[in-house]
Amino acid sequence: MNKVVIVLSVSLLVAVLATFLLYSAGYSGKLLFLIFSSTFGLNVLVFWITLEYIILRDAFFLRDNISSYLQSGKPVNTTSGFNLQVSKKIHRDFTLLQQRHKKEIDRLNKRAEFRTQFIADISHELKTPIFAAQGYVHTLLDGALDDEEVRYKFLKKSANSLDMLDKLVKDLLELSQIETGNIVLMYDHFDVVKLVDEVLDDFEHNARKVSVSLKRTKQPTEAIVYADYMRIRQVLQNLVSNAVKYNHQGGKVRVKLIDQPETVEIQVADTGIGIPEEDLPKVFNRFYRVDKSRTKLKKRTSSGLGLAIVKHLLESHQSSIMLKSKIGKGSVFSFTLQKDKVHEQAGKPNELDII
Repeated sequence: MNKVVIVLSVSLLVAVLATFLLYSAGYSGKLLFLIFSSTFGLNVLVFWITLEYIILRDAFFLRDNISSYLQSGKPVNTTSGFNLQVSKKIHRDFTLLQQRHKKEIDRLNKRAEFRTQFIADISHELKTPIFAAQGYVHTLLDGALDDEEVRYKFLKKSANSLDMLDKLVKDLLELSQIETGNIVLMYDHFDVVKLVDEVLDDFEHNARKVSVSLKRTKQPTEAIVYADYMRIRQVLQNLVSNAVKYNHQGGKVRVKLIDQPETVEIQVADTGIGIPEEDLPKVFNRFYRVDKSRTKLKKRTSSGLGLAIVKHLLESHQSSIMLKSKIGKGSVFSFTLQKDKVHEQAGKPNELDII
């Protein structure tokens, strides 16, 4: 409804009501007409000013700001000019909605940027083993198949490239399942000291080939934790594997367990090449490698997903991975696991035992 019609209608209604009341009191016709005319005019003036400069002014102000935001995307920068408390609240709510909208746009832009980067990274990572295997197979088909020595050598290299491709795809699928919450952690009570010894034994042969020594601190001799055994084993395997892989000839890998009141801290330290300070926040990103050119460690290739998987697995255990590193000095990765309180209390006598 038009605001002019509203003002005239309300003013007329008030004027008629006032005139009717005065008519009941016995006022003369001329006086009633004069009262009706003046009341109607005064009401029009009062209602118009109230509507235009008190109520609708705020509405117009909000409308202009909303229109400006929708057209230019610029946020509302002022709250001046509001006369009604309700208008201030509406403006506040609109500003909050605006901020939420901006955060959502920023989040979507980051996702789009991440998706673009992820597609580029995975395309590069898949291309390397595929092209390698493809080159070896085509070489064999072009005539090298008849040479038994060349045939065996190229088939072995093709198999290695395909194994690398298979590991990459498996790591990608696993990382995707972890990030989307599609894995179920199988919590259990186990001795993490024994688990560390098992993992070190698994890598003993590889470490010996590059003259890297593997050791664990003597204390504690037992530390019962409550976690997913296989997932923590996977975390330790990734950390120890990297500690051996990126170490110097004759280097050391030391696993230290620190017994704390409610947790057990596990540290995996190496004397390897170290990580530049500017790269420390990025090493847990998928496909991120410190040695981008891969010239220093050509034989030590990996999927670039191991530390990303470690990070997400520990976050699933309500823990986090910490990293300290210096170039040429080595790196220390550490994380904590919750102790098995039930196991600890089971070995303590209760009041009935004492009695």
